[in-house]
Amino acid sequence: MAVKAANPGDKRLTFERVALPHLDAVYTAALRLIRDRDDANDLVQETILRAYRSFHQFTAGTNCRAWLFTILYNNFRDQYRQKNREHPCCSSEIEQELEAHILRDYAPSGNPEELLSDRMLGRRIASVLQELPEEFREAVILVDVQELNYQEVAQVLGIPLGTVKSRVSRGRALMRTALIKLDCVRGKTGS
Repeated sequence: MAVKAANPGDKRLTFERVALPHLDAVYTAALRLIRDRDDANDLVQETILRAYRSFHQFTAGTNCRAWLFTILYNNFRDQYRQKNREHPCCSSEIEQELEAHILRDYAPSGNPEELLSDRMLGRRIASVLQELPEEFREAVILVDVQELNYQEVAQVLGIPLGTVKSRVSRGRALMRTALIKLDCVRGKTGS
């Protein structure tokens, strides 16, 4: 059942209540895709505008965040991939902003050693994740970071369910191998 509003004011209020709570997650996903704040903001604005215009097609009771990610990824494919835009390399500012978005919802234990260890591990994982081929990185981020289920990821990316499962499995395996290699190198250098 699609979301119906009696008048435009109701549509706006319903959209604000249902869709806008996911704005931070959409921004974080856009920043991971583009790696540039201004372009990520533009992509989010385009996504929210398209979502608002087509909000009558959203089915009440389904995962709005997954629906917004579908629009985000479609916008990304349409506007950024087709233009063959160069994605700037990862700056430390962008990494810090992504880390802040992740840590905002994290409930720390209060133990400084655990916090430092978690932060170091998080940076290694983020680094390895960023090095994954895009098709694996997208699937792993949507499942493991954004916590969408496989069916929702299949919808977001417009690929079969089996392909999602395969990409997530392969992406995790590649990450595991890269983390093991990284730990071995770190162990040999003593850092």
